[in-house]
Amino acid sequence: MAGSLIRRHALRFHEDDRGIRYNDIFPVEKGDVNATIVYPGALSAWHRHQFQDDYQICVKGALKFGFCDAPAHEKGTVEWVYSSERSTKDGALFIPRGIWHGYYNFTNEPAVVLYWLTGKYNPDDEERKTVEAMGFDWMRSAK
Repeated sequence: MAGSLIRRHALRFHEDDRGIRYNDIFPVEKGDVNATIVYPGALSAWHRHQFQDDYQICVKGALKFGFCDAPAHEKGTVEWVYSSERSTKDGALFIPRGIWHGYYNFTNEPAVVLYWLTGKYNPDDEERKTVEAMGFDWMRSAK
């Protein structure tokens, strides 16, 4: 047999103190399919996009997702959603452009979030704010 029957698609890979991120998993023309391994206790918040929508699903472990329309001092409202490998039957979370979002691994085990961005990742499309600037308490219960 001459050569391999398969090829490898190069991924974009990033690792920092929050976890390991595998980006652009499948070479789709529109969007990015990505996976992030989220370390225990890691918080990745807050950011929003102006040109892309996100679909996210926790496929391993458990995460607390946060979504809000504006910072607390601007009378913004926050919605907390707990998602785990056991709740995937409820479907993926759709995050429309313009909505601030993030997640927190409140467990002692790594979690995996799989997500599809409707546009190729573009750092210029991403606006970020610190947890303190947004003013919502991730450590409080959603109830």
